[in-house]
Amino acid sequence: FHGWNSSPEATFRNTAMVNGVTGRNALFVAPFAERGYWRQIGEGRAEPGRDEAAFIRAVLRDVRKRWPIDNTRTLASGFSRGASTVWNVACYMGDEFEGYAPIAGGFWRSNPDSCPAGPVNLRHIHGLADGVVAFDEIGIYNSMAITDGFDILSNLNGVSGESRPVASGDRRLDCKRWDGSASGRVLELCLHEGGHSIPAEWGAQGLDWLDALPGDL
Repeated sequence: FHGWNSSPEATFRNTAMVNGVTGRNALFVAPFAERGYWRQIGEGRAEPGRDEAAFIRAVLRDVRKRWPIDNTRTLASGFSRGASTVWNVACYMGDEFEGYAPIAGGFWRSNPDSCPAGPVNLRHIHGLADGVVAFDEIGIYNSMAITDGFDILSNLNGVSGESRPVASGDRRLDCKRWDGSASGRVLELCLHEGGHSIPAEWGAQGLDWLDALPGDL
């Protein structure tokens, strides 16, 4: 899911990102946001405009008709406002994807009171110097703190105990994981010292992370 005022065309011009995914025998799908931005979804939070949940389900139905999709290997990823969409889909449509990998964006305008979709596998990447979407406080565009989002998902997943450090395979990222949960689902948070950015290789790394999760989640 692309960022604010970007487009699928701009996404596909990032050939390094696309090739990183397709080189792992995965299909790269880039839907478009109406008028340049994704709307929030959920009771009491939905914004005027297109029903994003209905749109995303329609896209998935179309993709599955056209391609032999392995439903155990589906990943939703996005950047900035697109990452906010990933958080929303995880919260309200969590059974649509096997894993979620948002980058530099979380809930906007408000946090949900609850996430009806149930436990999820989610790996979030964020820069500590991000001046657009703040990591641990409300951002300049009314983005919610990422830490609050993790609190919501931790409760949802039934996390018990502290996180543990894990290797990311990327020297820029400092990652920790919560995998001691009643649901068996995994949460992971990877921080870096940079700002509001998405290096091309992070999309494919999300797929590697999904493939490395324990089976039968």
